[in-house]
Amino acid sequence: MPIYGYVCNKCGHRFETLLYANETASCPTCASTDLDQQLSLIARPAKAGPEVPMCDGAGGCGRCGPDLCA
Repeated sequence: MPIYGYVCNKCGHRFETLLYANETASCPTCASTDLDQQLSLIARPAKAGPEVPMCDGAGGCGRCGPDLCA
């Protein structure tokens, strides 16, 4: 089952879900099926190398700002 990313056109909620080929996605917040499918990135194993620092949630990792870290 592939993972699909969606944005709900009714409430704006962003979410990911696992779906079988014959299933239709619906928003977990408002149950709408009026959704835009988003580009999903596929993770692949990386070669061994230096450890990448994790984000501290305060924007100090240099990868994101305080509004993007959770």
